Amino acid sequence: MRKMNSNAKLAFYNARSRRGDATRISNETGYSVSHICNVREGRRGVNRELGDAFYNISRRRMKNSERFQNAQ
Repeated sequence: MRKMNSNAKLAFYNARSRRGDATRISNETGYSVSHICNVREGRRGVNRELGDAFYNISRRRMKNSERFQNAQ
């Protein structure tokens, strides 16, 4: 089984992101909230530590598109 690269982890996270995640990831990794937001928006590169944090926080979540379909 192959490991996901950091950009794939970021894409996985972006499909499952929630409010307050930047703060949780910031507390977990020690990076500032503004740096986390810059990485999410693609203004900064994704390092391994942030990629793992993005993936770990969202790995058991449903995609946002699936969530809204189920609510209707």
